[in-house]
Amino acid sequence: ENKYQLELSREWRMLKNRKFMGSVSEQNIRTKSKPIIQEMETSSTQEPPKKPLVSEIESCATVPDCTIIAEPGEGHPSYLVAEISLPRVASASSLVLDLGEDRIVLWARPSIYHLDIFIPYNITQEIGR
Repeated sequence: ENKYQLELSREWRMLKNRKFMGSVSEQNIRTKSKPIIQEMETSSTQEPPKKPLVSEIESCATVPDCTIIAEPGEGHPSYLVAEISLPRVASASSLVLDLGEDRIVLWARPSIYHLDIFIPYNITQEIGR
């Protein structure tokens, strides 16, 4: 009362043997509960198999001509030079090159060329250019 500067009414009644005043509204109470898990009836007709959600898309990219030259020619090479023919590529900015430990992957965007080859030598990725 002091906080909000209000004066509350002190007229109230204590109900003896009653929980409320007024009339009780009608209530519906479900007596039998439904089971949480129900078995479904199996249909005698079988449905045709559905189309898979994930499917592979065929790539229209072509594999370019590639030549790999090892320098020096004998023993374990110090350098590998890959010559890849990409006549339909206008700029090097459309190329994505990924050098793995024993693999070269090259994409020419938009899906013009795709090269994915394994090589018989290990590539040091940090010094590959």
